[in-house]
Amino acid sequence: MNWYVIHTKPRQEFRAQENLQNQGFEVYLPTISKEVIRSKSLEAKPEPLFARYLFIQLDQLHSNWFPIRSTRGVHQMLRFGMNTDPVKVPNELLELIKEQAKSFGQTTQKIFESNEQVMIQEGPMKGLSGSFQEIQQQANGEMRAMVLIDLLGKLQKIQVPVATLSKLH
Repeated sequence: MNWYVIHTKPRQEFRAQENLQNQGFEVYLPTISKEVIRSKSLEAKPEPLFARYLFIQLDQLHSNWFPIRSTRGVHQMLRFGMNTDPVKVPNELLELIKEQAKSFGQTTQKIFESNEQVMIQEGPMKGLSGSFQEIQQQANGEMRAMVLIDLLGKLQKIQVPVATLSKLH
């Protein structure tokens, strides 16, 4: 049994995975957790590690490859050239990818409650503490937090990258 690469249709990696598994194929889709905003709070959402690619395990002699290309979500099997065999992925490489994907999945999500006390750990405001208000996603995808701090005796709302905050105990 060898592993091969499936090229999926845009943003249909999970659909392709599900449909291939429903047909009895062994499929691996490495994912990472991505922070997204839902109701002004952060949630972890699984995203493909390799956009538009997943892996499928096939027996070159006994597997029926014909249904793969017509599977919903699948574009084609990855090949180098028009008349070449699909690209095989060495088992060692796939095991390495699985190990790396596990370590990506173990990152802790920094999710703060409204009015929770936080400290700024980096940047020009380093060392200041304040009250977490909300999270806003910028046009470039960066997550920024609104923090209410006491600056010169007056409460001020400032925006800082979420990654620079830590909870105060």
